Order: sequence, then structure tokens, then C-alpha cells
Amino acid sequence: MNEILTRNIKHLLTSLVVQGVHDFVVSPGSRTTPFALLLAEMQAVRDDVRVTVDVDERSAAFFALGMAKATHQPVALLATSGTATANYLPAIMEAHISHVPLIALTTDRPEELQEIGAPQTVNQANMYGDNTKAFSALQMQDDHADVTAYIDYHVQQLVVTATTAPAGPVQINLPLRKPLMPDLGEAWPTITQQTITVGTMRADETTVAMVANKLRDEKTLILVGPDETGWIAEKFVALAEHFQAPMLADVLSNVRSSDAAINGIDALLEAGALDDALVPDVVVRFGGTPVSARVVAWLRDKQVQVIQVGINHAGHDHSRQTTTTLAVDEMALIDELLATAGRAENDYRSQWQTVKQTLAQAIATTEMSEVALPSVLAAVPDDSQVFIANSMPIRDMDNYFMPATKVHVMANRGANGIDGTVSSAFGMAMTGKPTTFLTGDLTLFHDMNGLMMAHQANLDMTIVVVNNNGGGIFSFLPQAAAKDYFEPMFGTPLALSVEKIAALYDAEYHLATSQDDLRELIAQPATTLRLIEVQSTRAQNVAEHDALLAKIREAFNG
Repeated sequence: MNEILTRNIKHLLTSLVVQGVHDFVVSPGSRTTPFALLLAEMQAVRDDVRVTVDVDERSAAFFALGMAKATHQPVALLATSGTATANYLPAIMEAHISHVPLIALTTDRPEELQEIGAPQTVNQANMYGDNTKAFSALQMQDDHADVTAYIDYHVQQLVVTATTAPAGPVQINLPLRKPLMPDLGEAWPTITQQTITVGTMRADETTVAMVANKLRDEKTLILVGPDETGWIAEKFVALAEHFQAPMLADVLSNVRSSDAAINGIDALLEAGALDDALVPDVVVRFGGTPVSARVVAWLRDKQVQVIQVGINHAGHDHSRQTTTTLAVDEMALIDELLATAGRAENDYRSQWQTVKQTLAQAIATTEMSEVALPSVLAAVPDDSQVFIANSMPIRDMDNYFMPATKVHVMANRGANGIDGTVSSAFGMAMTGKPTTFLTGDLTLFHDMNGLMMAHQANLDMTIVVVNNNGGGIFSFLPQAAAKDYFEPMFGTPLALSVEKIAALYDAEYHLATSQDDLRELIAQPATTLRLIEVQSTRAQNVAEHDALLAKIREAFNG
């Protein structure tokens, strides 16, 4: 009955798969009927297709985002028409800024129902605007011979667009007329994968020599920001060792476990712990915008020469301190630098290593507090994953998280929002590796629907919830001085019961009252959904941070 529709949808879905899309996240609705049913059938007949259902479109988009960020592979989303598609926008924004390849399949009402009062109909044409790399509308019920061939060709091109650096989301809008039931049980097409070669930009010999000379002859600092591309962390370690250069490692760089890594730059700068001898002549900067705002301002204020490396972030330095931008492949450049002469010793690196050791001694604490959590979370299993919520958790982890073993760390730092964080953490957990998620109570509440993915996708995860009854980060900002209005406007106490939330989602619940309790719990991978509550107060948290900064000042200044 629907031979044309069935054929074209099968060609579209198969074209996605042959070009590298193997995960699909579906939020079912009436207009998705033919796509959803054929996706279910496709999963049944192919071993390389995985379909996950998330009924909340906002959660679904962030879930897909987490998967794509963790695997560095494109993930497709499917939504029904109307406002359902609009719920993708926050995650699409995050994907755009963080260079994550999402394929948004937005089913739609046909042309004759647009703008005449038909229900569940909104203007979906290019609805995400400049937040996508490309938009296309495909007619799935047109019987012209060229249409199917065009779908095969164009859909593969769109996947390549999404995955080509700098990666990002694309939207494919799909207007559909009733009847919507596809023909099930028919043969699936065999489609030839297009070979689409995208050139990798490499530095020329003169540029490689220039960077090598800086690393070899000057006080050069390597700054490794958030990893967006799935780079090989060991190469950064080799680079730092080859040139005996200090390496500032952002918490999202995934190079923290190396002895060469220096962390805690934000706390060190806030405490005034760095003297002028530690100011570099040159910084070679990789990756996304650092979590630490102070380090970027420090380099600007000290007028340090900055060489920014990478295709994703060329021209993206909000301090405008970058003097040289190398829009080249990071891994290729490192390989070329390692082929040059290195450095036998470097007093500048030794000075930074002393700073690292002094900081580690200063932050050692035995009391349970929010600021102590990064030290405790270093006990997560080797080769596991940690997802960090924004606001206070990401800042504390950037300063004080010193893992002894290899840990893959992620957060949504594109737009720096708390939207969809729970869902993104579950998307990360789809890799199958033990996953720990650190969040505050407000962020947990903001995406509680995401907790359903533990059941929906059969995922185990440990969630550490810092419950200080509201927005803890605002207590550190100037508005905290507005005592008469602060609580309702910024403190926003919710009086949530984490134990009752755990019960609602059939999760284990634990109240951790000591570091030893928490360390023992997180050292063992979860075998179900597990919520661990750490209770605090916002006033207590400010005092604990102030006390730790005082310890750091004393350690460095005597």
C-alpha cells in the first residue's frame, strides 16, 4: 500500500548506516510512524544498528549528544511534528558549539497543511537556524526515479557534512502524508557507500620548525583544553616529555592522569600562588575553551604569545590574545613535532612540577565537603567514565581532580548550561564502561526525566548528588550580597528529597557522610542505577572554599 514511502525511507535509513550512523534515538509520535517501525525492523535484521527510545524529546536530544560525544560518531534523532521537534534545540545548540555530529530527522506535516490552522503543525524549515551545518527537506512519497537515487546520494553527503571538522549537527525535515503505515517484512536495499575524502590540514615544514623552536628554546607552556575530537591523550604526554615542557591539563582534556600534567590553575591564580617566574613566553594551546576563566585572562594580562592549534577552534579565542592560529590536525602536528629534536632538561618545567606537588599537599583533607569531592572521585575504577555537571561541580573538578589512573571525563561545556545534563550522562554510559555522574540537586531536578533512561536503555550508573538545596554557585557571585532578594531569585531552594527521587526511579540510595563511605561506594562499579547523596549547605560550601584557598596561599607564601 505504501511501497514508495517504504522504499524511500529504507534508502534514507540505509544511507545513514553505510556512512557511519549506527545509533538512533527515537521519540515516537504519530508522524514518526513509518520511520519508527522501519527502524525497529532494521534493528532486527542488522547487527550494526541500535535503536533507543526516549519519549521526552529534550532528554532524547541530550542523550544522543552524550552518546556522540563519548563515541565521536554521528547519532541520529527522530521526532514527530510540531513542538516535539523544537525540544531538540538546546541540545542542537550544545552540539553546534561543541562540534558534535547529530542528525536531526524531523518528521513534518505535508505542504498542503502548512499555515492553514492544521493541528500539530509549525514551521520546521531550517528551524534550528545557524546552529546546524546544513538543512535539507526530502520528499519521501515522490515516485520519480531520481528521488530515491537523490536520497542515497544526498543523505550520505549530509552525514559527511556533519562529521567533517569542525563537526556539528544537521537537520533533515521529512514532510509525510497519510496513510503512514509502511510495508513491513520486505527486503532491504543494498546501497553503495560513497567514498568522500576530506583532506586533513597539515602544517608545513616552516610552521613545524617554528613551533618546535618555541618548545625547545623558550619558556613554553602547553595548554590542553577540552577534548572534542577523541584525540590520543598519550601523544600529548609524549610531546610534553619530548620537550620537557609543563602541560596545563584541563579536567576535560583527558590527559590528567599523566605525571606531566599540571592542574588547578584556576585555584592557583585565585590564591595568588604563581610568581612572575612561572609566566610563560609562549603558550601552545590545544582543544576547546578551558574550564578555567582565569587562565585565559592571565595569559591576556601578561601579554603572553598564544599559538592556537586545531581545526575546530581556529579563531575561537574570546580573550583575543591568540597571535598565531594553526588550523591543522592536532595529532598530525604532534607527530611532526616529535620527529624534531627535543629538549634534555628544562628548569621551567621543574618549577611547575614543584607547584603541582605543593598544591596536592595543600588540598589534602580528611573532612567531608563539596570541595573535597574531586579528591574522593579520583577513586573511580580504572578506565571508567565521569560526567560532570556545570556550575560548581565542573569548577571544583577542574581545580582539584587528580586521577591516578586513566579516566575519561566529559561535560557539556559548549553553552555551559545545566539543560539535559542527566540525559547526556546516560548517553555517555551507552559505551558500556563504568560511569559516574557528579551533579548538584538543581541540575538533577532540571532533567529528572533523564533518569528514566536507566530503565529504558538498561543502564547502570552511579550518580553523586551534592544536595545544598539550590543554586550553590550563586553564593560566590556578587548577587549574594543582595540579602533581601537572593534566596528566591538565585538561591532557589527546592527542598528535594534525593531518597524519594531514587525510589521513584527504582534506584539504590545511599547517604554518604564521610569520605571513606563515598570512596568505598564509587570504587565499585554500579550494577544498577545508584544515587549517592552528599548533603551540604551553600553557606558551608563558601566557607570551605575560602578555607581551602587560605591553605593554598599559606602553602605558597608561607
